[in-house]
Amino acid sequence: MTTLSEDSLDVVERLINEGEARRIEQIRIIAHLTERGQNSAEATHALKDIEDTLAALRCRWEYLQAMQEKP
Repeated sequence: MTTLSEDSLDVVERLINEGEARRIEQIRIIAHLTERGQNSAEATHALKDIEDTLAALRCRWEYLQAMQEKP
């Protein structure tokens, strides 16, 4: 049986992976808009939000990992 922190780690890791996929897609959208000479400001703002969320999730993952390793 897994502990709560192991389950939480798995959930946060899944969210990080999903967020990373969104980040990559957003970068593609920005590149496409830029190639077409269109304004990418809104898409760039969305990318920043995605990256901020990923940073918070990575901090949470590190915290949960550290808590799991404590005796």
